[in-house]
Amino acid sequence: MPLNTEIGSHRRFVWSRAELATFKRIKDALGGTVNDVVLAVVSGALRNWLIERGIRTEGLELRALVPVSIRDADDRGGLGNRIAAMRGPLPVYAADPVTRLEIVRSAMEDLKQSKQALGAEVISRFNDFAPPTLLAQASRINFSTRLFNLIVTNVPGPQIPLYLLGRELEDIFPVAFLPENHALAIAIMSYNGRINFGLLADYDSLPDVDEVASGLGDALEELLEAAKERDRSSGARAERAGATAR
Repeated sequence: MPLNTEIGSHRRFVWSRAELATFKRIKDALGGTVNDVVLAVVSGALRNWLIERGIRTEGLELRALVPVSIRDADDRGGLGNRIAAMRGPLPVYAADPVTRLEIVRSAMEDLKQSKQALGAEVISRFNDFAPPTLLAQASRINFSTRLFNLIVTNVPGPQIPLYLLGRELEDIFPVAFLPENHALAIAIMSYNGRINFGLLADYDSLPDVDEVASGLGDALEELLEAAKERDRSSGARAERAGATAR
């Protein structure tokens, strides 16, 4: 597996942009959460990248170390974070983008209710930790690095523009870290209506990491087209129902 190999001290960093509204439209039409859509998009990009490398994806499911909020309705409005670092699925074996999203949605919902989430909650008590530090602690304490293939962290950021000395901050591209024998980490952060992906890769192991970055846009477009088709189908059914009622 090219994602899990011995790595060196040099890094490559590439990025990709998308609109937050696109992810919301997909989840509204096809179900799940924005984080589920993010994982489905990453799955699609990795699937295409692996195939281009000549690696068979039949029956192959990758695992991502994913921080997920486990707040319930009673916790809303409280101080601090309740974040569990869990092993989420990346179903690169699934050719259909909607199927990938459904697999991710079902698995993540189950994980949030599982003992895995409860076991990881101890990490969330350290409210002063920044997300990369949180992930570093989780990767060392909760899971052996052999139990996941890469880090995929999605951090919601402010949805208003930020300024410094009168200058607007245009974009934020987050940077994760590479655990031992992990050649790729993907950090995602939303800011002011956008979702930005920062891909950190081992310099020697992944010289084609830019192909993964461009594949994110392709995978997102696949899901967007499926969402548009679902919306068209729903609209047609509603129109037929209205005509019948009249």
